[in-house]
Amino acid sequence: MVTAIISIALGVLYIPLTYLIAWLTPLPFIVTIVVGIYFWPIIMVAYLMRKPGAALFAALVSFLVLIPFTPYGITVLSMALLLGVPIELILMAGRYKFRLWNLMLAGAVAGLIYITGQFTAFGLAIVAPSLQVILYIEAIIGGAILGGLIAKWIGDAVFKTGVISNPNES
Repeated sequence: MVTAIISIALGVLYIPLTYLIAWLTPLPFIVTIVVGIYFWPIIMVAYLMRKPGAALFAALVSFLVLIPFTPYGITVLSMALLLGVPIELILMAGRYKFRLWNLMLAGAVAGLIYITGQFTAFGLAIVAPSLQVILYIEAIIGGAILGGLIAKWIGDAVFKTGVISNPNES
């Protein structure tokens, strides 16, 4: 229940972010680095809840919030799976040990999956190979920092408030 409530609240943050990203779409080099912000709520919920499946559940619930409020409708659920599954798999591969490097790796892999999808959706394969490499590097760095690192920082701040108990301190 707590996972769903946090995911709904964070899903509301996705509404203006979705419009911002759509507005920035003609500028792929900016979108690619900024889109890592999409990853931190999913990673943070998994970090806070520390339960298998929390990342995928958080992705699905938070993107469900977008359905009535964005022009993309139900297709946003594909984005939830596109982001939630790799994040969940990385956390599972790390045996749900929520170290900073594992959270950043989850964000980096989500960025890698995201940019690969963008190559197909927006025809970025016609871009010069050197620029393609830059896009991939931006997506990986943006995912690691704006996804994993920020999730850790904000998650630690939530733990400090005492609203959710930190399992490392018990």
